[in-house]
Amino acid sequence: MLSIFDDRIEFVSIGGLIKGITIEDMMLGVSITRNEKLANVFYRLALIEAYGTGVPRIIKSYEDFPVKPKFEVSENAFKITLPNKNTDSKEESLSEQEKVVVCLTEKKLKITRKDVEELLKVSQTMAGRILKHMVNVRIMEVVGKGKNTRYILKK
Repeated sequence: MLSIFDDRIEFVSIGGLIKGITIEDMMLGVSITRNEKLANVFYRLALIEAYGTGVPRIIKSYEDFPVKPKFEVSENAFKITLPNKNTDSKEESLSEQEKVVVCLTEKKLKITRKDVEELLKVSQTMAGRILKHMVNVRIMEVVGKGKNTRYILKK
């Protein structure tokens, strides 16, 4: 079953995990095929690359994203919730300071670390940390180097 929402996609597989496999095994890439013939067809059509690589690749793809995939397992069902990376939900997870920085950047289009220091009344180091975090979670991007370093909102 597949459910699509603005901020996420949910996949539910009825039947739970195959006996002998735990959620920890699955996170490590351990895989047992439920339907060998179907998996074989998908492999031949190049719709899958290899068995057991999906979950580790999903986890890696959300490495720098503030909201992580959610895996839920019961005896009779298995559910994966994938946050939408293209939604504005990133801003919902920002701290109050980061929200203020986003507002300033929307007004000025490009900001400096010094702008953040003055706006938030924080040290040079703290302003740098805030901007670095915003770059890491893909809210901002760096333009230029050294004295010409500016920060812009990521598109």
